[in-house]
Amino acid sequence: MNRINYLFFMLVLSCMNPPLSVANDIPLLQAAQLQSIGEKIYQNETGSNPEHLIAWNNGEAFASLGLGHFIWFPKDMESPFTETFPSLLQYLQAQNVAIPAWLQQEQYCPWQTKQDFMNAKNSKEMQELSSLLASTFEHQVAFIHQRMRRSLPLMLAEVDSPKTQRLLTTRFQALAATELGMYSLIDYVNFKGEGIAETERYNNQGWGLLQVLLNMQLDIQNQHLAFTQACDAMLTRRVQNSLQKQVEQNWLVGWRKRCGTYSHL
Repeated sequence: MNRINYLFFMLVLSCMNPPLSVANDIPLLQAAQLQSIGEKIYQNETGSNPEHLIAWNNGEAFASLGLGHFIWFPKDMESPFTETFPSLLQYLQAQNVAIPAWLQQEQYCPWQTKQDFMNAKNSKEMQELSSLLASTFEHQVAFIHQRMRRSLPLMLAEVDSPKTQRLLTTRFQALAATELGMYSLIDYVNFKGEGIAETERYNNQGWGLLQVLLNMQLDIQNQHLAFTQACDAMLTRRVQNSLQKQVEQNWLVGWRKRCGTYSHL
């Protein structure tokens, strides 16, 4: 799915509700629950440091913004990863959040390189962006939660076997029924995606939520531990398949630490 088609797809999703049968099976969260999950994601992505709400990570060619480190591509950048910041902006506008004029007009990240990004640290645009991200935590968490609630039908569409669809649904809904499982699903979808994008594959093997759920070990009674171990296995496989293995190997330690939070509060 190319950039234009994906943005259109996310815009359509932002204007509709999940299928009723799916929505009814996924518990709605109260504001306090969303805040608690948001704080965990904020810690995972930024170390709860407001200075890291706007970042450009080493080894990456794009900006990472907000408590969920939503990624934003410079113009003409090719990437296999799913861009999410433009969809967040669309969501904020749909919620009647005031967006700086330049952000309403700017489709692409205006900084082409990390050096450009660092040089603009004290610019008016950067200050306005920082203010927007710091003042919309509640909306950002709701955006991530919405993406998770819509992920199950998207994943089911990627599976042909009715038996596998039932297995996927059972595991997803069982996790969503617990506080820890709900956090795990929301965080992982934001962290590594649904696992449905064809571009998010190394050697034709993905690492998103779809792959994690399908690779949970049936002989492990603790579903949270099984989810954690499947996350670890999928991310380890990703690094082994990566063309920049040495770079991603350095990230794996942090990824594993994050996945460890899925098996304990």
